[in-house]
Amino acid sequence: MARISGLIAAVVLAVLLGWTVYATWFGAPNVVLPTGGVIDRGPEDTVPSGPDAQQALRDRTELQRWRGVSGPAPDEPADTALAGGQQLPSDGDPDPAQIVQGWLADREANFEILRDREFLRGVVNLPDPRGEVLQQPQGRDWRRLHNNEVTYGGGWIIFGFSLLLALLLAIRGRIPLKEGFSGRKVERFNALERANHWVVAVSFLLIAITGLVLLYGQIFLKPWMGAGAYSGLAEVSAYVHMAFMVPFTIGVLLMIVLWLRQNLPSKVDWIWLKRGGGFFSDEGPSPPARRFNAGQKLIFWAVVLGGGLLIVSGISLMFPFFWLDIQGMQWAQTIHAALGLIMIAVIIGHIYIGTVGMVGAFDAMWSGKVDYNWMEEHHDLYLRQIEGERGGEGTHGPRRGGHEPHAVPGE
Repeated sequence: MARISGLIAAVVLAVLLGWTVYATWFGAPNVVLPTGGVIDRGPEDTVPSGPDAQQALRDRTELQRWRGVSGPAPDEPADTALAGGQQLPSDGDPDPAQIVQGWLADREANFEILRDREFLRGVVNLPDPRGEVLQQPQGRDWRRLHNNEVTYGGGWIIFGFSLLLALLLAIRGRIPLKEGFSGRKVERFNALERANHWVVAVSFLLIAITGLVLLYGQIFLKPWMGAGAYSGLAEVSAYVHMAFMVPFTIGVLLMIVLWLRQNLPSKVDWIWLKRGGGFFSDEGPSPPARRFNAGQKLIFWAVVLGGGLLIVSGISLMFPFFWLDIQGMQWAQTIHAALGLIMIAVIIGHIYIGTVGMVGAFDAMWSGKVDYNWMEEHHDLYLRQIEGERGGEGTHGPRRGGHEPHAVPGE
């Protein structure tokens, strides 16, 4: 049943990934919509409207590109825009490619045309230095990066990684418990650790969902819901997104206090990684692991480092221009969105392994106790440690199936 579910999920995700690939290369052109409307979407969304609206937006967007790509300014007469004696096309409009070639023929004379300008500033009577910036060409680069690489890249990352997990489930199935359940329970996490984990987990899920609404809602939800309904949803999403940053931040800090020492790298981790964590084969014993194996340590550091950058960039966006200028704000927004999408893919993998991917894993964070055989199979060194702390010999004897317990490297 698990393999069939994985196969169905893989087919769906392959279609979604294929659609993302197609949209990346052959999708609608990236146009700049005026504030407050989606074309031809009802009485509240009619700015602009009419059959020529899309073409007008494309033309306007094209004219906002760098002149070396788009051609002359819109108010420049066509007959003076051409250089090198080039002729107008038959339709009377200048060919941007010919114009650029004419400019490039005499680079020194046309340097002012070819170079991209820095900030253009003016004088204002407002007590705000940001108001003096009249034009910032780098904003066009930021908009293209946000609307293209970040937006489409998110689909590649999330659908692509999810497709790999679905294929793993379809081919491998669930990671079984080789010796079956013993019926004997061993404590894996205490109440404080579990409570903090679920605070971080629920907070991140709400932050992720609301972040996706804000990033992709303009594309997918607003045309379907209409401007009014989407405006309300976006406003609620923004407040939820910011509000749950508080418990997420507290949870990540407490996670560092509780688990940092146990997530430091060790020689055992390299052995675990070389064997692929035992995820791809049932042959032979599982690789040794202490309380956290190498895969769990990678998740820990992804949450701590990635979550830390999300918190810092998020606070920067919550308090705009408090310590960043315009370009700094653009970088903070780009880093926040891109890193958030990567973190979503990482957590999808974490959720997969902790639920459908591995038999018996979910109990660790649900009840805090796991089956003795599960602990022996996946965290044998930690099991030896806690048995030794309880007055035993520090070992649980030969493994079922005749395998000796792993020795700790360096001991």
